[in-house]
Amino acid sequence: MAPISVLLVDDNPTFLRILGDFLGEEEDILVVGMARSGEEALVKAKELRPQVVLLDLAMPGLNGFNTIPRLRSMMPDVGIIALTVLDANGYREAALTAGADDFVAKANLNTHLVPAIRRVVESGRSGRGSGPTPA
Repeated sequence: MAPISVLLVDDNPTFLRILGDFLGEEEDILVVGMARSGEEALVKAKELRPQVVLLDLAMPGLNGFNTIPRLRSMMPDVGIIALTVLDANGYREAALTAGADDFVAKANLNTHLVPAIRRVVESGRSGRGSGPTPA
């Protein structure tokens, strides 16, 4: 089975690197790209066709809350997991209302993120098979 293709979106380059390294340890997950803004995420998602997009909610410019519906409109079957430092129910509800499939607080990434990625793919939301062909 091909690995799950994932696009990482966060305005913090250090966090992107750490998250990429963390997910790189999973045999069934392949980070296919990184973006540092909502605008860049839309371009990269269209280009790379990932199965799952991990999207920070608090970014300057086009934030995650506004990026989610645009991604959903552009790629209805992509899995979207919202990420944020703040684990408040209001953020969770707003992200899910905007169209995210799941929500993971950054404080819980080490225990909640990989299962959330797999859950989104297993639910069928991720457009399985739409990702890039592994080399």
